[in-house]
Amino acid sequence: MEEIQWICRQHHLGEFTRILGVLEGGTNLPILVETEKGKYVLRYLTHSAPKGRIKFIEEILLCLKDASIPVVNSIKNESGDYYSFIHNRMIQVYPFIEGSRFKFDPEHIKSNARMLNKFHTALNSYKQGPLPDESNCPTEENLKKRLNRLDQNKESISKSSLSKIKSLYSTLIELWKKADKNNLQETIIHDDWHPWNLIYSEDGSVSCILDFDLVRPGKRIYDVAYCIYWIYMLSPNKMSQTYSKMFIEGYEGLTPEEKNILTLVLAKIALFFIIEFVSDIEKQLKVNEPFIEFFLSQEGKEFLL
Repeated sequence: MEEIQWICRQHHLGEFTRILGVLEGGTNLPILVETEKGKYVLRYLTHSAPKGRIKFIEEILLCLKDASIPVVNSIKNESGDYYSFIHNRMIQVYPFIEGSRFKFDPEHIKSNARMLNKFHTALNSYKQGPLPDESNCPTEENLKKRLNRLDQNKESISKSSLSKIKSLYSTLIELWKKADKNNLQETIIHDDWHPWNLIYSEDGSVSCILDFDLVRPGKRIYDVAYCIYWIYMLSPNKMSQTYSKMFIEGYEGLTPEEKNILTLVLAKIALFFIIEFVSDIEKQLKVNEPFIEFFLSQEGKEFLL
């Protein structure tokens, strides 16, 4: 309570009244509080970012605002910083945005895709800034880094599973080297664009984009494939194809090369999630290996056409 009261004073949020709860979050801890001025989210970051990196993210948010894209900047403290520290942990403060979470509803899927296209377009000529320490991009470098980490923790995985993973990696890297990558559009990407990182209004439109910790330059097909991966994996039975196609149609404007390489990128994302968490690797292999095999097959290549 004393920490929260201190944060409220530091960021001029008004007199603290109560904690409303802990919001859903992945890596970070978002606490919803109420003050005399309104509702705010105190976001405790698991991994602190350098000052230059935070400034870069806040500048990107301002650029998106100028393009009428719904985002919110963090609230500065009395020293003019976009964050505060308590016990060496970085905290950022945001106004609470009312809205609903993602549902497998056609309007949510279409508005999500349209917003991603607007996001990429608004940032396609934006300057590069400091990079995050981690990334969800299934680049060869990123996959290799995680595979090396896996080799250092061999005791946590069976030999047969490790052999399967290395075989999948070799297959995907070879296919990637042979693929036509000449017209894959570059921009600033979100790098964590899954449906639950957006808030939606009653009419199904996007009211706010969240979680910019990983934003970076990259191929826009990574964001597109990343979102389709989650839609495919989590959509109700027999609706994964319908919803995935709906997302592609809503995004609009993918180049022929991007469409041709999409299923390969999906397979690389699935491999990324197999090797991302060593403690959960057997389960992830069981879920994602069939996904990879399907999207490398002829049937899988035709799945999203």
